[in-house]
Amino acid sequence: MLTTMGKRALGAFGATVGVLVACGLLLGFVEGKSTELLYRPFGWGGVLFTGVAGTPIHELGHYLMCKLFRIQVTEVALFRPVAGRADGILGYVRYAYDPGSLWQRLGSFFVGIAPMVLGVAAILLLLRLLTPEVFRSSSDRLTGALGDRRGPPALLGAACSGFFSGLFRLRGLGILRGVLCLYLVFSISTHMTLSPADLRGAAAGLAVVAALCLLFGAVTTLLGIEVNAALKKTAVVIASFLAVGLAFALLSLLVSGAAYLLLS
Repeated sequence: MLTTMGKRALGAFGATVGVLVACGLLLGFVEGKSTELLYRPFGWGGVLFTGVAGTPIHELGHYLMCKLFRIQVTEVALFRPVAGRADGILGYVRYAYDPGSLWQRLGSFFVGIAPMVLGVAAILLLLRLLTPEVFRSSSDRLTGALGDRRGPPALLGAACSGFFSGLFRLRGLGILRGVLCLYLVFSISTHMTLSPADLRGAAAGLAVVAALCLLFGAVTTLLGIEVNAALKKTAVVIASFLAVGLAFALLSLLVSGAAYLLLS
């Protein structure tokens, strides 16, 4: 029985935290390359160009999650283009959680990963509001890939191909909407990864998350509840959601690479 509990706890941890961490590391790698390619030809101006929308969304994710878990926010700077030139920090949210509160310790984990979640949500909302044609094209292809139970690479390909398919069909004023949406998505996707400070903040809540996973494993084992299908579905849902952000981060990397090649 203990073995079953442990396996279920590990399964729950992997389906949630494991997927989030894996996607976060991938996003971090892609964003780092995009920033490097932009900085070489444009310098600090290239970083600011992407940070105008992306940085406030990133920091707003931290702020909103602090409020949700009632964690004290001590200082907020959503976007600091001038001061950031000296220290390389475009924005920040400083907060202090109560170590004696399990709720706030759990919240520190979600505060840390919030930029990824809000970033993807903001991208989807922008697509829906500014370019519904692109949103439909991307969602249709993603739905088809999910229905065929394809893997992560296919999901990324479906999101990218659907985006460009819808974008190239825009006409008239739709082209202006598409250009604006493309810029905003580019900006958000290059700033929704997790900084070292974000990872340290999320790590503070890992013990509580692990304890909840152990509780999940114990309860489902004692009650004889089958959880394999539910855990797989949870992992797929989280991965599919974050795959949208990763897909657009990869698109941003392509744009950065093209700019670097043309201007270097």
